[in-house]
Parts: sequence; C-alpha cells; structure tokens
Amino acid sequence: MSPQKFETADDEGPNPALTPHQEGLIVGSPPPAEVPGETLQAQRRAQEAKAIRDARDAKTRRSWYTSADAADAFQAAVDDIHHATRVPKHEVVAALLKAAVEQAPKVEKRLGGVAPMRAVRDVRGVSPTT
Repeated sequence: MSPQKFETADDEGPNPALTPHQEGLIVGSPPPAEVPGETLQAQRRAQEAKAIRDARDAKTRRSWYTSADAADAFQAAVDDIHHATRVPKHEVVAALLKAAVEQAPKVEKRLGGVAPMRAVRDVRGVSPTT
C-alpha cells in the first residue's frame, strides 16, 4: 500500500507535514521545531552523568575457593549487617571486602609472609595511571 498523497493549493507536491507514515510526524501536525542548544547541552550532561553513575555502580562476580568455615562466617556477617541496617547485601559485601583490603598488611604478617607486600598492579606489571 503506497502512502497517501495530498494535493497542495499551489500544486507543488505533497506537504511534508501531511504525509502519513513519516517517522515522528502525526498526520496534519506542523513540522517539528528546532531543539534549543541549551536543551541539547543539558541532555548531553545528563547522559554523561548517567554514564559516570553506571560505571561507579558497576558490579562484578568473582569466584574464589576458601574453607567452608570462612565462607560461612562471611555469609553470617553479611546477613547480620544486612538485617541490622537493611542495606542491600551487595553493598554490605563491598564494605566488608574494602575493610579486608585495609587489613591486608596485618593478615600478611599473621600468615608469615616472607617478602614485603606489593600492590597487585605492581605484581602484574601494570604501571599506575597518571
């Protein structure tokens, strides 16, 4: 079925605002107005802010092997904190992992490490970003 055409008064062809099936136009509507530059800039800023939030809120899943008693103790701590605060479990897990990272030098000492502890990026040979 071909689009329906309307004759214009000056007979120069169909009026684009009256051509059916044209994306974004309603039959008989005026042509869309220009979007002000301030609006476009605000939309870009909103998109950039959303991208930053999405990157900050990105989540990951990792798998480590550990003893059953350590895993059970960790799960119990997560549950206790979650039920006491009603903070989502993924946030509780993140906070506990960050606290564990802060305690890494003490854990290394307790485990009897031979060499001084180095940052993971140094071990993997990745240079810090500047």
